[in-house]
Amino acid sequence: MDMEEWEQRHTEAFYDAKEALPYLDGMFVAYNSNIDAIRHLTEKDMIKLVGLFDEAEIQNRVAVYPREITEPVDFVARLLISMREGKAAEVPAYTEDIHKWLKEHLGFDYALMGGQAGIISNLLARLDLKKVVAYVPWLSEEQAEYFVDNGNILHPRVENGQVTLKPPAEAFKPGTGSKVNWIFEFSKDMKVTCAGSTFKVPRDNRLIISSRPKWIRLDMDREIYEQLYALFPVDGAMLSGYQMIKEEYEDGSTYKDYVERSVKVIEKLKSLNPELRIHVELTSIQNRLIRKTILTDIVARHVHSLGLDTVEVANALNVLGYEELSYSVIRKGENGIMSLYQGAVQLMKDLKLERVHVHSLGFYICILAKGHPLTLKEHRDALLFSSVLAAAQALNGKIENLTEAEAGLEVPVSAAGLEDLENFQLYCTGRKLCTPDEFEYGYIYGPDHDAILIPSKVVDRPKATVGIGDTISAGAFAAMLARMKQKQAGK
Repeated sequence: MDMEEWEQRHTEAFYDAKEALPYLDGMFVAYNSNIDAIRHLTEKDMIKLVGLFDEAEIQNRVAVYPREITEPVDFVARLLISMREGKAAEVPAYTEDIHKWLKEHLGFDYALMGGQAGIISNLLARLDLKKVVAYVPWLSEEQAEYFVDNGNILHPRVENGQVTLKPPAEAFKPGTGSKVNWIFEFSKDMKVTCAGSTFKVPRDNRLIISSRPKWIRLDMDREIYEQLYALFPVDGAMLSGYQMIKEEYEDGSTYKDYVERSVKVIEKLKSLNPELRIHVELTSIQNRLIRKTILTDIVARHVHSLGLDTVEVANALNVLGYEELSYSVIRKGENGIMSLYQGAVQLMKDLKLERVHVHSLGFYICILAKGHPLTLKEHRDALLFSSVLAAAQALNGKIENLTEAEAGLEVPVSAAGLEDLENFQLYCTGRKLCTPDEFEYGYIYGPDHDAILIPSKVVDRPKATVGIGDTISAGAFAAMLARMKQKQAGK
């Protein structure tokens, strides 16, 4: 696979997508947004944190592998695990105590829009979509301030029994509290010492302590549900935040109630526009029951597209009963990319999806059901466009507009990602999934699916890693829909 050729393909795809985006009428994005308090950790910070506890107690807690943060030592243990493995993780905290402790002992460097739906809404607005309809059940006055003020982000509001679309600053619910997540970013090659053992962080990544206040409900106001037509026209919906569904609630309701309501929203959206494409963006879900339920009861058969990273592929496969394949994906050995491909295909089949988009460091894989309205080149261009956006986001820490996003074109294609794909080529050609010539273009024609594999642009020292996965998924999904609309218009 020729690197110069992939650089040229990135450039052409970016400008083609830029030309197609104005054809979109709009996008609906729900449910989760929050305020991200971000702290870049240093070796000095880690010495201080470890010194606050008995190191044997930290090691014991690391061995237990806390699934939620109930006290500060749980936080330090999960931080050490993420740093040692170089893996992103998101762990819930259900009380305010941990946030008070973090504020007192660490503090944050700055705060930004957080939550997948919040990040995606702001990105799409900055790509100059005509309309981005964001819906956050817990929109507070403070939260509303973190949405970009471009004039194209709107939020449903009920006035005199009628649903109207207003800028978020005019649509918040008075008296609603704010959801604040803590994001701790750490850098490759940081040295960390605990209990006499020292390791180096293998790659840049982050740990998220996700605030889950008791009042959070992943639901839709009844009036808005009844008048969903007021949100249209929109061409697609990007839904996320389902990880916040709990097994049981204080009022006696359970996860089943919220899953049922979520599915009703999806079905109503589809009934209002049968051409609407619906994408779910997955994230880390500690609770296995909730993880499986989201996949089998919300995603399967109800939505078209799923976006996820390597760890999320492994976690999804695990709860669906593919433990061996899941382990092979997470282990990332010689056959890691082969297992990732097989895992993505399995998810498409089991969940009856039209599209599965996996973003991994250095390359993306997109599995497609047969009969999709776009060509493989058009799908590939959507992925390449998202690769440029992600590079710009990593390079500058933000994307203000499409002109600024062009900075991503200057970021080189990942040599490691290209090597991964070249190794994968032997697997594909050996099984006659494609010819060597087809693979040069990133195409695979499977017996019951098609696939695109591209090397992506990667920034060696990113300014920030938060939201890059959301940027990749949203950019590719929007570019795909835009090309579909452009073709319908005969352009």
